[in-house]
Amino acid sequence: MDLLSSIIIGLLQGVFEWLPISSQGGLMIYFSNVLKIAPDIALNYSIFLHLGTTLAALIYFRKDIYNLFTKKTIKDLVNNPFKTENKNSIFLRFLIVAVFFSLLVSVPIYFSVGNNISKISISVINLVIGLLLIATGFLIMFSKRKKLKVGKLSLKNSIYLGLLQGLSVLPGISRSGITTSVLLFEGFNAEKAFRISFILAIPTVLIGEIGLLVFNGLTFDLFIIISLFISFVVGLLTIDLLIKFAKKVNFSTFCFILGVIYIFLFFL
Repeated sequence: MDLLSSIIIGLLQGVFEWLPISSQGGLMIYFSNVLKIAPDIALNYSIFLHLGTTLAALIYFRKDIYNLFTKKTIKDLVNNPFKTENKNSIFLRFLIVAVFFSLLVSVPIYFSVGNNISKISISVINLVIGLLLIATGFLIMFSKRKKLKVGKLSLKNSIYLGLLQGLSVLPGISRSGITTSVLLFEGFNAEKAFRISFILAIPTVLIGEIGLLVFNGLTFDLFIIISLFISFVVGLLTIDLLIKFAKKVNFSTFCFILGVIYIFLFFL
């Protein structure tokens, strides 16, 4: 990596994270095809760089986070874990369950992919990322149809959401795309779906980052730190605008176009 590459990587993560087009998939493509970094290392770095945008989301949603962790909210959830009527306690319980099931799915997938990805050629990785991104596009497209349901923070929805979010550890499956689509399918409006999606990402990514460092480790250098810092700054500056933009636009077309481009790399 050099300074220019680290800047480009930071910019990509800082912008793509808020759009349902798989920032991890895009980074994997750049790491593997442009910088010629080994796929297993590229996978770890593409996951690690989510830390910058997660910190940006933590600042952006700080009021929501604060309300979830007040003494009153936690006490109410502990005393009434299944019968609470406090909206913040209900939301906190919803997030805890979703994070648990997300990790239940993502951890074995990560180790399985991480242990075998170095055996797969870069061209095949391009193909898989492209196909998964197109699959995400179809999910987004169908989720935009009119719903008759009314979204509820239920135990069923939290399990459903967590299980599907766990699949986003695969490069090409957009985490925000799959989670907001699930919430839209369940009757949540776009504004609430995006809010839940990105708040849910904060604990999930932070726990994932800790696990990544503990079980796998990373080799840090100045350029990857620069990328992390840029992703944080750019993410903080763009989160509000891009989330509002993503609510109004059907990103399935973008997923299809990028997916086709990634698949085209398979034939080069």
